[in-house]
Amino acid sequence: MTDHRSPRPAAAGLSRRGVLTATAIGFAGLAVGTRATPAAAGPDRAVIDAELTRLFGDYGDTAGRWTGADSAYSVPLPDGRIAWLYSDTFLGTVNADHSRPTDSPFIHNSIIIDDHGELTTYTGGTPDAPRSLVAPEGSGDETGSWYWFGDGTVEGDQLRVLVLEFEKTGDGVFDFAFVATAVASFRLPDLAVTVRSLPDSPISWASAVLECGRYSYVYGVEDLQSTKYAHLARVPRGRLTESPWQYYDGAGWSADPTASARILTGVSNEFSVQRLGGVDGGGFGLVTGDARESLSPDILLYRSSTPTGPFTDPVRLYSTPETSGNIFTYNAKSHPELAGDGELLVTYNVNSFDTADVYAEVDNYRPRYLRVLR
Repeated sequence: MTDHRSPRPAAAGLSRRGVLTATAIGFAGLAVGTRATPAAAGPDRAVIDAELTRLFGDYGDTAGRWTGADSAYSVPLPDGRIAWLYSDTFLGTVNADHSRPTDSPFIHNSIIIDDHGELTTYTGGTPDAPRSLVAPEGSGDETGSWYWFGDGTVEGDQLRVLVLEFEKTGDGVFDFAFVATAVASFRLPDLAVTVRSLPDSPISWASAVLECGRYSYVYGVEDLQSTKYAHLARVPRGRLTESPWQYYDGAGWSADPTASARILTGVSNEFSVQRLGGVDGGGFGLVTGDARESLSPDILLYRSSTPTGPFTDPVRLYSTPETSGNIFTYNAKSHPELAGDGELLVTYNVNSFDTADVYAEVDNYRPRYLRVLR
C-alpha cells in the first residue's frame, strides 16, 4: 500500500480507458416512466457542507495523490478516524487551470483515511505505479475483471468492506457484467487485506450496511437496468464472514439466497439506511438517488419503522444542480456519523457522458457534500 499525508486540517467518469464510473452500473438504458411526485424538503433545508468540500477539495488539488473518485462510503473507525471507501479513482496531480492531466493514473478502488482532518490515500502498487487496493485473484492489469467497493462496517480489529466483482464482456462502454460479492477484510490500523467470497447470488450485496440490535443488516440491489430493486439480508452482528446469512423473503428470514424479496423499487445501486432521531419520530431512513426516472437529479428520503420496510412516503431532499447536458449525478447516500441532531449529511457523485469533461474540470468527477435538515 502507498499513501500520501496532507497536513491541512480542512478543505473543498468516464475514464480515458472508456470505462463508465464504478457505480453508475446499469445507469444506461433507464426508462422514463410515470411516478408519484415526492414531497420536497425545500431548498432552504439543504446547504453545501463547506468543511468537507474544502477538506477534499484542497487535498485533491494539492496533495499530488487522489484527485477524484466515486462511491464515497464512509465508515467510522474505533479510534475516531473515518475510512472513506471509493471505487473508480483518479490519482496524480491537478493542473493550474483545475484540469486533470490526460495521463492521470486510474484505478478501480481506494481508501482515504481521515484522521481528524489529515487525509491519507491508500492504494495498491507503488507511488510510481499505483494499482487498485484490492483486485480479484489473477486479474492482472484489471482490464478483464476488477472490484468496486460497496459499504462497510467494523468488526473487532477488522474493517469489513463489501466488494463487487465485475468482468469485461466486450469492447463497449457498458460491456461488463456483475460476477459476485465478496468481503474484503482490512486489518486495523495497517489495512493489510484478505478477501472472502460470499455465496452465489444475482443480488449485489453491497449497497448499504445497517448495524441494529443483534444483527448487521446488508442491503443489496437487483439491477435489471431499467428497474432496480432493493433486497435485504442479515447476519449476527460481528460475524459478517463467519455465520450463514439469512435473506428477507417478505415475511420472515430464509437461509436460501434465492428467496430474497424485493423491498423497494427505484433505488440507486448505492444508497444508505440509518436510524433517524427524535425530531421526526425515529424509525429508519433510506437515502437514495431517484432511479425511478432516467437521469433524475432528485435525492430522496424514504422512511420505515423497521429495517425490513416497507419504506414509504419519499421526500425530495435535494435536486442536484450539476445535472445538465453530459453531466449526471448518481448514488446519493447519508453518513450518520458526520451529521448533527435533526440533520442528514449526504454525498452524491458527479460524472459526465463525455470523457473530456472529467479531464477539463476535476470537479466533474468528485463527490459533493450536503447538510440537510430533516
